[in-house]
Amino acid sequence: MTCESCRAAVNHPVAAEIAAKLHAACQDICGCERFRLSDHSPRQVENQEILNLIIIDPQGIKDGKIPHPGALVQIDRGGLSVLRDCAANDEFELTINQLKARAERSGAERFFHGVCTFTAGTIRVDGESRLLCVYDTALKEKPSHADVFGPDLMAMAGSGSISKGEHERRNRARIKRFIDKIGDCFVLAKSFRGGAFVRYSRLEN
Repeated sequence: MTCESCRAAVNHPVAAEIAAKLHAACQDICGCERFRLSDHSPRQVENQEILNLIIIDPQGIKDGKIPHPGALVQIDRGGLSVLRDCAANDEFELTINQLKARAERSGAERFFHGVCTFTAGTIRVDGESRLLCVYDTALKEKPSHADVFGPDLMAMAGSGSISKGEHERRNRARIKRFIDKIGDCFVLAKSFRGGAFVRYSRLEN
């Protein structure tokens, strides 16, 4: 395996196929974590780093948690985008505007609700087992960008095989575990970075 194969995987033109391409790029579980996957990146994502998942209203936060697993299904497709805590405010503002513009193109209106914050190490492991992968996927305009992916469930099954139904069950279970592990992680827009982005939120936020 080479860094080039991992970089090719994360830059695959069909977003829904990126997870599968990453699985194929390395025989080791989450093996592409060992590399900087972009020339714009400062370094690979370390376990102690804080990650920020931007939450758009309405998206579904209840009692400080993400209640609906559907909000996290991208871990098995194109990746769940997060910003590392070293990100400048400009990176957050750009991301918020991109999410709002995407919603507007679909005829919807969205607001910045806040962020879920957690460390990379919290979601990478669950006891003695690997839970999720966190890849350094920096972009030119967002050098602190990263993506969360689920590791290859087939590879984790070892020499055995699992049915499509069992694969779906295990994927739902790890998404639920993701939610449980990050816990009460939500920070409202008015409290995040001194309310720097509150102008993008609903007035009552």
